[in-house]
Amino acid sequence: MSEHRSTGILWFVFVFILLGCGAPEEGIYSGTIGSKQVTIQVKPDGEIMLNGYWQKPLTGTYDRGTFQGKDMKALVFEGPEDKKFKLRILYEEEGQEWLVYAVQSRTYGPGARYVSTEEDSVFSPPPRLSQQPAS
Repeated sequence: MSEHRSTGILWFVFVFILLGCGAPEEGIYSGTIGSKQVTIQVKPDGEIMLNGYWQKPLTGTYDRGTFQGKDMKALVFEGPEDKKFKLRILYEEEGQEWLVYAVQSRTYGPGARYVSTEEDSVFSPPPRLSQQPAS
């Protein structure tokens, strides 16, 4: 196999993996979840910041999760050092909006499981976070 063809195949695999990861598009998304006005910023380096849901901004990453047996995208945020917990937002993309299906949290430790943080564990209709225009 020629070196040029090998390079092309490796490039294709790299792009396929990159696109297949499904990480959210860079930008700022905002809307209301429950009674909270939230803003999620996806930075160019992949860092994700959540403001408005917890009393302090939370930093997170992209992940995958399951909700009611369905595979979905998830954002997982770490609580502050003095109150260790994880907060997970399960969502699907619809155009320039995210439909939030659940917000769950869990503590650290053996057997810890995610539980709903909202009064209604299933949002109906799901809240929408809209991508804000670039400034």
